[in-house]
Amino acid sequence: MKIISMPERAVVKKDFREIWDSKMARNTLLVVPLLLAVAIPVLFLVVACNTPMDQINGVDSMMKLLPQEAKSFSLRQSMFYILTNTLFPMFFLMIPLMTSSVSAASSFVGEKERNTLETLILTPLSLKQIFKAKVLGCIFLSAVTTAVSFLSFAVIVSIGDIFLGMPFFLNWNWLVLLLFLTPGVTVFGVVFMVLVSAKSKSYIESVQTSGYIVLPLVLMFVGQFTGLFTLNAVIFLLVSVVVVLIDIPVWMIASRSFTAEKLLK
Repeated sequence: MKIISMPERAVVKKDFREIWDSKMARNTLLVVPLLLAVAIPVLFLVVACNTPMDQINGVDSMMKLLPQEAKSFSLRQSMFYILTNTLFPMFFLMIPLMTSSVSAASSFVGEKERNTLETLILTPLSLKQIFKAKVLGCIFLSAVTTAVSFLSFAVIVSIGDIFLGMPFFLNWNWLVLLLFLTPGVTVFGVVFMVLVSAKSKSYIESVQTSGYIVLPLVLMFVGQFTGLFTLNAVIFLLVSVVVVLIDIPVWMIASRSFTAEKLLK
């Protein structure tokens, strides 16, 4: 049984082409991963390898974030370990969240701006099929972007591990984040934008609204660095379960709200 039919694939290809043709959407899909998965890790790697440790402020506070298995690391190794396992996961989660919401905004709200929504509704495809094609297309695009971003990130961090004589960075925290939390965040970003698209008048307005879904990541980041809690594989798994439990009703609500009356309002 095919997951997606040929007519639905045509909708997906059309959306991909229109997302790429949109300068703002294309730049976001390229710049955000390059910045968060390549530029920032390279910058931190250079700093960790070359900056004298006595010139870095807050080293003692950073050392408190180390788990027991990393207590034997040198200051330079400890710094890179904290960045890799505390800071970078939060940065990395921004990639599926932003790419999914931006692609969904272009796919759904973009139809209104391009005045192609009426034509799409009049095709032989049902609204359910159109919704399915658009959602799955945005999820696929975000998943591919996230996968390429992680591979790039993994190469950079692995080089840092080799230079600093550290064990390979991929641990249970990262595995749970990649296999469970990232897919959940991707789906949420897409279906959230479906709901937003019904009320948004423009692509820019919808993207601005999507900024609210970044707030939980900011709170997780602040809470971890202030010592309120330490993120680990168990917490990531629990958060993943919560996100999936949110995804299910939001998906159902978004699907039901995807009607011709609301779309053309």
